[in-house]
Amino acid sequence: MKENTMLDLIIRNVKIYDGKESAPYVADIGIRGERIREIGRLDETEGRDEIDGRGLCAMPGFIDTHCHSDMTLLYDRQHANGLAQGITTEVLGQDGLSYAPLSPDNLKMYAKYLRGLNGWFEDVPLDFGSVSEYLSRFDKKAGPNVAYQVPHGTVRLEAMGFHDRPLSGYALDKAKDLMRRAFEEGAVAFSTGLSYYPCSYADTKEMIELCRVCAEYDVPYVTHTRTVFREEPFDATLEAIEIAKEAGCRLHFSHFRTGPDNCGRAEELMAPIEKAIAEGMRITLETYPYYSGSGYAVIFLPPWAVEGGYEATLERLKNPALREKICEGMRKNTIPTTGTFTHLRENEEYVGMDFAEVARLRGTSNENMICDILLEEELDVGYYSNPVEDEEKRAQMDRDFVWLLTRPYYMVCTDSIPYGLKPHPRSFGTFPRFLRLSREQGVSFGTMANRMAANPAAVFGLKDRGVIEQGYYADLVLLDEKKVTDTATYRDPRRAPEGIAHVIVNGRIAVYKEKVTGLFAGRAIKRGV
Repeated sequence: MKENTMLDLIIRNVKIYDGKESAPYVADIGIRGERIREIGRLDETEGRDEIDGRGLCAMPGFIDTHCHSDMTLLYDRQHANGLAQGITTEVLGQDGLSYAPLSPDNLKMYAKYLRGLNGWFEDVPLDFGSVSEYLSRFDKKAGPNVAYQVPHGTVRLEAMGFHDRPLSGYALDKAKDLMRRAFEEGAVAFSTGLSYYPCSYADTKEMIELCRVCAEYDVPYVTHTRTVFREEPFDATLEAIEIAKEAGCRLHFSHFRTGPDNCGRAEELMAPIEKAIAEGMRITLETYPYYSGSGYAVIFLPPWAVEGGYEATLERLKNPALREKICEGMRKNTIPTTGTFTHLRENEEYVGMDFAEVARLRGTSNENMICDILLEEELDVGYYSNPVEDEEKRAQMDRDFVWLLTRPYYMVCTDSIPYGLKPHPRSFGTFPRFLRLSREQGVSFGTMANRMAANPAAVFGLKDRGVIEQGYYADLVLLDEKKVTDTATYRDPRRAPEGIAHVIVNGRIAVYKEKVTGLFAGRAIKRGV
């Protein structure tokens, strides 16, 4: 065998779901370097490494369109929780809440402010400022590939500080220039979280003006709308549609799904979106298959209490004269102060405990307890909302989740926060859970391969990724379609899935026989490159 004809890796006799919703077929996949070089019968070709694919199916590597690994990936670069469930690419910069582009002082403050969401590690150097510098920290230095969205809150902070007013004048122009520079440096989208500070300080006019820059670069406006999982989320949905329509840009809804109060109404909730699509708007959506969400406890505070950022928030929490006003504002918040702690440093004994139980132990109200904990933990407080216990509602939500994924413009996200002792189980189980649900409900794995890989690659401009095709990057998942399932639970969230045998990232074996290998084969992916 001539050296130049030998392949680096051959996967033999594997059933292929190529991501294009084509009929599955059995073939060999030959890889040289980072790319797929041959697909077919490769009986006369040798590989330096070979994997027996009999009894397995190959799917394009899963692309997590929404996760919060922005800091944890700088600390734990392996990212085993994602690789083990077949994720080969993470899209960071979600909900308007990340780290670039920022000046050194703003970066230090914002990193502390976001510690309850993204994590905080003293030994992770904050030595980046631009999008290109941030992305460079991951290129060949992490387990998965990494793409990045320019975050609204970050741009706002850099343009005018942490203030409760809309961008205008010079600050608006500066924000637009920051966005343009970020897109030139490879950002794949513009994200906002209009339920989170400082993004929520923006009005609709500000969002339209900023999204005009998205139209210039033909990148999507990715939105966590102003209200989510409420009984009537139509106003926020219509606002997002208005913003994208007026700006002339693409629109992508973050984690759009039904909740316990509106399960069974998926078609009704989708009606205004499908109407806009029928009228010619380019709209896509994503979802995850769990009965509750997770976040960071700063969002419970009223807007004025957070203005100014990290230090200003702590000073207000310390002020006895302001405490009752803060608690009263929390009681009026659309986000109820209920949930379970996932991460605490100074009060670790409360991790896994319900807010009401902790408040009872401390002899105070939920609102006052949360203020105390935020102060004691210096805002480093994570939680998940308590999942619905009603079995009929759970079953209906499962049906809703899969029905949404049958829509051709949908895709899958984890919305994971892989931080803390007891994180939300979606950090470890989202993709295998969806595969199990689709198997149980009769949705083909060909459809799932499209929603988990091809759709995200197309929407975010991840060139030569998302399908199994000659010449494309060799990001692959090999799994047992009869056995693949999630095992992570709210009580025991760090359990790895079953049935995902091997994961390939850029031609390198990242997971072998369900064990993470420790290779850093991930690349920083830039828009259209």
